Amino acid sequence: MTDKSNVTRENFAERFSEIQNELYRVAFLYVKNSEDARDVVQETAFRCYKNLKTLRQPEYFRTWAVRTAINCSMNMLRKSRRSVPLEDYMVGEAPSPENSAEAAVLLEKLMNRLSPKEKSVVLMRFLYGMTLDEIAKELHIPLGSVKSLLYRSIEKLKKESSE
Repeated sequence: MTDKSNVTRENFAERFSEIQNELYRVAFLYVKNSEDARDVVQETAFRCYKNLKTLRQPEYFRTWAVRTAINCSMNMLRKSRRSVPLEDYMVGEAPSPENSAEAAVLLEKLMNRLSPKEKSVVLMRFLYGMTLDEIAKELHIPLGSVKSLLYRSIEKLKKESSE
C-alpha cells in the first residue's frame, strides 16, 4: 500500500484524480461555466505536475492544488476581461457566413499591411491576451516601444479599415 501523504510523479495521476471533482467545483465558482472550469482543472493538473518538486510538504497536496486552481481561475478571468466579445459590437442580426468570410479576408488584408513587429504586438495583445509587460519581455524590447507599436498599429488598422 502506498503512503497517501507522499506525492510523486509516479502516483500523481492517482492523487490528482482523488481531488479532481473538488478542483472542478472550486473552478466553477470562479469562472461560472463548465467548459472553462474543465479548462482550469486541466491547466491546474499541468501546473501541479510541472511544479511538483516545489511542493515542500506533500501532506498539503490538496491545499496546494486548490490554491493552484484558484490562481488558474483568476488568470482565466483576467484574460477574459481583456477581450471584448465580438457580439458586443454587433448590431442587428448575426452575420451571414458570406459576411464572416468577407470580414476574415478584410482582417487578413489589414494585418498584412502591418510590419512584422506591429503584427506580433497586435496578435500577442489581442489574440493571446498577453499584457504589455509580457509582450516587452517576449520581444526583448522596452515597454514604451510596445506601447508605441500597439498604438501605431491600432491607428493604422483604423485608418486602413475606413478607406
